[in-house]
Amino acid sequence: MDTLSQLIALLAPQGSVDLHCRFAGRWEADHPQTPAGVMPWHAILSGEARLETGGQTTLVKAGDILLLPYGAPHLLSSLEQTGQPVAKTRRHNGTLTEVVTQGEGGELTLLCGEFHFGVNGALLFDGASGVVKVETAARDDCRSLRALLAMLGEESLSGKPGASAIVRELTATFLTLLLRALLHDSAPGMLALLADKRLAPAVAAVFSDPAAPWTLELLAERCFLSRATFARHFASRYAVTPQAWLTQVRMALAARLLAGGEMAVGRVAEACGYQTQAAFTRAFKNCHGVTPGQFRQRDEAA
Repeated sequence: MDTLSQLIALLAPQGSVDLHCRFAGRWEADHPQTPAGVMPWHAILSGEARLETGGQTTLVKAGDILLLPYGAPHLLSSLEQTGQPVAKTRRHNGTLTEVVTQGEGGELTLLCGEFHFGVNGALLFDGASGVVKVETAARDDCRSLRALLAMLGEESLSGKPGASAIVRELTATFLTLLLRALLHDSAPGMLALLADKRLAPAVAAVFSDPAAPWTLELLAERCFLSRATFARHFASRYAVTPQAWLTQVRMALAARLLAGGEMAVGRVAEACGYQTQAAFTRAFKNCHGVTPGQFRQRDEAA
């Protein structure tokens, strides 16, 4: 399994397509702050618009995909800024909610949704800006991504049997293709490690067996680098040391195992490379702020 597939399996994100918007005239769409680990996204299928967040304005066009890693409040609006925004109509069509405004000029079509990474989202986007924009229109490596978005747009309005299931399944593929595009576009966070060919062997080894007794020497050997060269190159690509990154990976796995089933805490500790439950509990609380038991209770309550 390649490292991107391994990372997605490790984090086990979920996604949704919630809105199909067809806007014309003078319009605005305001979005509040989302909870931690919930990342809004917008895919522009046709037309142009303005995105305002954090005091900055970004022009977006057909083929652009916007991801807000920290769920920051933001406003999407028409290029036309005179007059009062027209009223929106909303209708749930059995698959998602259609949002429409009527007016002249400035027509825009977009899909909107969310990715849910939970407590592990920071691993992917640590150090990223408030808005990550992927411009797919002129990229040959994004043809599959553009085709998938077109299919998502079509199925979300089709009303055909199975449309909801198709949209739901395509969302996972959409996330994977989006992350693949980011690997070749100034990758943020842990994606930067996957994009680095010199570090990729060590990353793949840890993803394949997080519980192994990895040391700096062993990780360097996987990359055919000296310990000093490996540590220096790793520091140029990621914000923490290799040992701290290893702990991040193990804690991400622990969070998924605790949230995903009835595995005893001791078994989770073993799966994450800890010889004692006490050491695992200390590491988990240092990372997530709560004990493994409290984390599981909180997840079940949510």
